[in-house]
Amino acid sequence: MPTYKALILNKEINVNYEEKEKEKLLEAIENVNSKLESYKYLNGKVSDNKLLSFLVIKLQAELIELEGNKRKKINLEKKFNETSNKNIDLKDEVFKLKEENEILKKENDLINLEVDKIKSQIDLILDLVKKTYDD
Repeated sequence: MPTYKALILNKEINVNYEEKEKEKLLEAIENVNSKLESYKYLNGKVSDNKLLSFLVIKLQAELIELEGNKRKKINLEKKFNETSNKNIDLKDEVFKLKEENEILKKENDLINLEVDKIKSQIDLILDLVKKTYDD
């Protein structure tokens, strides 16, 4: 396992790592040193341990915030998926109702045709009855 010599707070630290994790390690060390820059004004005023404690607290707060954001994202994705599924179900229902509506319109048209035929027959019968009594 290779060892990387990291420089943190002007102290060399040997860190063992797996070769595939080297980029992640370098980025982490860079981030730690970058965050320690925000405490530079405390350099010489407080011990390195206190500086590292401040950094650990800050990083832990960031992790808690990230975890909260992750949970919110998961909840939003869940709600989105539920809403999408509900939307799909509603679209299916609308499609079925449109089909039913078309069938009912066709049935209604057929019934109206039959009613018109019956009305015509009744009118014809009425005309015949009138002619019979008029004669």
